[in-house]
Amino acid sequence: DVSSGINAEYGEILAGNLATLQFYKRMITVSVFIYAIVKWLGGFEWLDVILSVSATIGLSLVYGSMSGAANPSYSSSGALVSAGTDLNMEGGMTDYFKDLIMVTCACLLLSLISHYFWYLWLVVPGFALMKLWTSIIKPWIFAPAPETPQDMQQDTGPKKGMRQTKQKKGGSNNSSFNQPMSAFNLR
Repeated sequence: DVSSGINAEYGEILAGNLATLQFYKRMITVSVFIYAIVKWLGGFEWLDVILSVSATIGLSLVYGSMSGAANPSYSSSGALVSAGTDLNMEGGMTDYFKDLIMVTCACLLLSLISHYFWYLWLVVPGFALMKLWTSIIKPWIFAPAPETPQDMQQDTGPKKGMRQTKQKKGGSNNSSFNQPMSAFNLR
């Protein structure tokens, strides 16, 4: 039966999504908890507060987006209609969400050693700019010019040049602009 095969596939995706969400939720919780405990015991500066709050807000936004993408939909009878986006699919947007979570958690934990590890966060906009350059800007700038048929280039090129030459020499007989004005010679 086709519908039972589809529901089984949706069930696998749903189970995988739940396991993935649970894994990243634990990663976020443990990272923030360890950071907060160590900073609470060891003292903190305002830079720590600003960067850790920014990281926590970023983590919650990215996790919320990932959770929303994996949100399953059910029919009115309670049957699973869609399992949502497969979070374990390679090459999707959710891969970037997972990478953001891992980089931010690494920044949080490594910044306990030194404040310089916050610079690791600059990998994110650097990667975004690289993707923007390679996927959008570079192909647009360096795209080859559209090809025109050779016949059209050969026909229009010499004629245009000949017209310009005639106008410069004043050799055009049917142009009234090149002739002197006279009361008796009105054409």
